[in-house]
Order: sequence, then structure tokens, then C-alpha cells
Amino acid sequence: MIAALHEGTFSVGDDGRFMPIAAGEKPKKGEFKLGINPFLIRNGTFSALIDAGLGPFNGHSTDHHTLVTKNLERHKCTPEDIQHVYCSHAHLDHIGGLLTERYGTYDLTFPNAVIWLSGRDWQRFVEEADNNDEQAVLRWAIFLETHADLRFIENHTPEQDFITMKTIGGHTEFHQGIFYHNGNEKAMMLGDVLGRPEAINRKFTAKFDFDGKQSQEKRDIYLRKALEEKYFILTYHGCHGAISILKSYDEKKGYEVEQIKSEVSGNAT
Repeated sequence: MIAALHEGTFSVGDDGRFMPIAAGEKPKKGEFKLGINPFLIRNGTFSALIDAGLGPFNGHSTDHHTLVTKNLERHKCTPEDIQHVYCSHAHLDHIGGLLTERYGTYDLTFPNAVIWLSGRDWQRFVEEADNNDEQAVLRWAIFLETHADLRFIENHTPEQDFITMKTIGGHTEFHQGIFYHNGNEKAMMLGDVLGRPEAINRKFTAKFDFDGKQSQEKRDIYLRKALEEKYFILTYHGCHGAISILKSYDEKKGYEVEQIKSEVSGNAT
């Protein structure tokens, strides 16, 4: 089973701040409208997340731990049940939820989880925070480094043979594509290389990407793979549905996309 754990809809500007807005509301002028959707994977006794949400960087007073707990309860799961978190890249809207802010300090949101990410991407994240004198981010990063079970994919391979992490670059230099295979259930999550379902049939280079041309090249490659091999596509920033299936392709019209709002099980036929 794969489920999107929707955490809300946000207006996001060049400053990177995520300000909550209603689902039907337009973003502020010159800003993007983005959803936040960590993905829950359950396979027998195995429970994992792909990316972790905003955490204490969500732009409003909502307690992230309460939100996470409620989202997981819908699937008969708790934060303590999560055994692994697979991170596409080290940007706070994708990894901030690894920690919960309480009583002036931090705590692990998923205390029993192994955290998988690119060590080179993590190094970039910490160096940027240090260079920009972002003290709050550095305190967050130091707590995570000293308290969490971090596994860098350059040194470790994910323990489950049905999870693969592959460096695809694009949005960040060492950005990860995350691929799930379980019999006839297959899904791919490309982080911000393919963050919204609207991007499936668009050709663009994003100014906020490390290499926008590479992002488009990877979208082309993996969209073809998703159609040919019947993968579910998980789009972390989807606002009105974060899971998609590609039904067909037409050279003039592009991909025929079927969106699913919250949960899937089985193959993409």
C-alpha cells in the first residue's frame, strides 16, 4: 500500500517560506502554490516514508507531530512504527519533518527510523546554512546528526531489496530518485525533479534547479519508464492529488494522466 499524507497547501515565494493557504485559494502574486505530501509505504510488517514534510518550518503554529500522527492513524500506523525514511534531497520542505520542536528543543519525529539520504547533498545543505549564518537551521541539523540514525547512500545501500535510491541530479546536484518494487506494485518518486502532476506534460527549465536542463532530461526518461513499466508516479508537491498513473502517450497531446487522491495498492493497470 502507498498513501499520500497530505499536510496542506502553501504559497511559496523566492524567500522559500511556506505560508499556508486554503486548497482552493490562489497563491500570492509571483509565488507558487505547492502541496506537501510525504508518502507512506506499508508492505507486511514494513512501514516507511518517502520524504518527511515541513516539520517546524511550516510557516504557521500547527504542531507538526500532531499532524503526522493524525495522518498516520488513518492508515493504522504511528510515528514509532516508521522503520525507514527515504529522502529525495536535503531541502527543509522535504526533511524538516524529521524533527519535532517541543519545549524549546527538538525530538525525533520517527524515533525508530533509519534515515536514508545522499551524504554529499547533506554536506551541501549544512555548508549553505553555515555560509548564510542560518543559526536555526544549523541547530536543527546538528540535533539530527547527533540523535538520528543517518545512513548516507554513498556508504550504505538501503536494506530492503524493494527500495532503490538512484542519484539523478537536476534539482540539486546529488538529488535522489526513489523507486519502490513489490511484486506488481511499483512506484517512483523523483522529488522536485517531478514535484507536481502539472509538470508531466510541460517542458521547462526551472530557475531554482541546480541544473534545469538535466531535470527535464530526467523527467523525459522516467516518464517513459513509468508508462512502459506501469509505475505509479508520486508527486510530493501535488495540491489536488499526489499519485498519478500514465495511461497512454500521444505525440501531440502528451501523456494521458489519471490522478489518484490519496492511496493505491496493486499495479498501475
